[in-house]
Amino acid sequence: MKKSILIGAVLLFIAILVISLSKEKNIPDTSLLSTDEISEKELLQNTKAIIYLSTTADQDIDNKGLSYGVFVQDDDSVQALAMKGLELGSVAVGKDQILLEDKNNINIISDTIKKFKMDTPQYTGERTGYLSGKELFFSIYNSGFVEDGYSSDVRYGDSKGFNVDSIPYYIVASGTTENSVHILTQDFETNKYDLKEVTFDEELNIKHITTIQSESTENMQVLAPILSDENYYYLILSTIINDTNETVSLYRINKKTMEQDTFEFIDYSNVDLTATIPYNYKNSATIHNNKLYYANGLGEIYSFNINSTAVSKEFSLNKVSNSKVRQNEETYFKEGNLYVLRYSPDKKEQYYLESYSLEKGILTDSIDIHGLDTIIKESQNKKVYSYDLKILK
Repeated sequence: MKKSILIGAVLLFIAILVISLSKEKNIPDTSLLSTDEISEKELLQNTKAIIYLSTTADQDIDNKGLSYGVFVQDDDSVQALAMKGLELGSVAVGKDQILLEDKNNINIISDTIKKFKMDTPQYTGERTGYLSGKELFFSIYNSGFVEDGYSSDVRYGDSKGFNVDSIPYYIVASGTTENSVHILTQDFETNKYDLKEVTFDEELNIKHITTIQSESTENMQVLAPILSDENYYYLILSTIINDTNETVSLYRINKKTMEQDTFEFIDYSNVDLTATIPYNYKNSATIHNNKLYYANGLGEIYSFNINSTAVSKEFSLNKVSNSKVRQNEETYFKEGNLYVLRYSPDKKEQYYLESYSLEKGILTDSIDIHGLDTIIKESQNKKVYSYDLKILK
């Protein structure tokens, strides 16, 4: 009797092991890239969009967190480069090359791949970008508390190599220009918000610009990247009144005088505020043809006319759920268009990519992405989430 129980237990263990191993291999080999294949397949030349997927930081306790740079090809299929995990990691698009990051490495991909191993691992990203005026990549991380305060570590460089430095502040928002990065920092003791500029010359430099003037910063939230034009900086900040009411304001700061103006932008009344949160704070707003556009989590696109200061609800995405449950949706603005990674359980290919004209407010294209749902669902017994979308062409 004992012998039969033992044999049964062994067989059960083997069955579970086989199922587990087979599950890890459900992603087709044809969808997974080796580093050698990047040059062979002319990867970037055949890529229209890149999606960054990763496990959350808590899934990396066993050092088995993972991420994917998913390359959406011209034929709408996907090729995925597997990496280590990095929650809130992202992609930066440079001149004929991109940066893909994970917790330990920086990958610069063009017609080949150059990998730079970093000494200190990172677990949570803040912003990754490319400064075209400097021809420089950078990546900022939410590294955490240190002995003398807070550290947001920075990696910056190019295909020749990368430097490492630190910004000694907690960053709640950021944005880029051709030559610099703007950050909004928060002091936990005073709850003061400061706008600063970060530049990369021979070394990293931080310059204080101004302090945000607000009647109350206690329940303030940042909803968009820091934007700027020739004359102003723009911030989209909200004040939560209670569980179902929130006021969203646009802060405009004059670059010469530092005078601050505040404009009423959106009022949410008796709604689930979680559902209004943008799909991605880092990609939720842009400036195009003298209008600032903002996309919220309800699929509503609002605008602020830079000249007249008029606020308008421009249009809404097609068939958007009002649920607070997110299914890896992403937004990205480029050249007068809004691109949106969408999900539908009713489609054969459950993930699809839409594009909308900002000026016309209409859907201009929609493609089904073949194989993305398989990568998201079958990621080696780990749960991956989307953290970035970039459009190459």
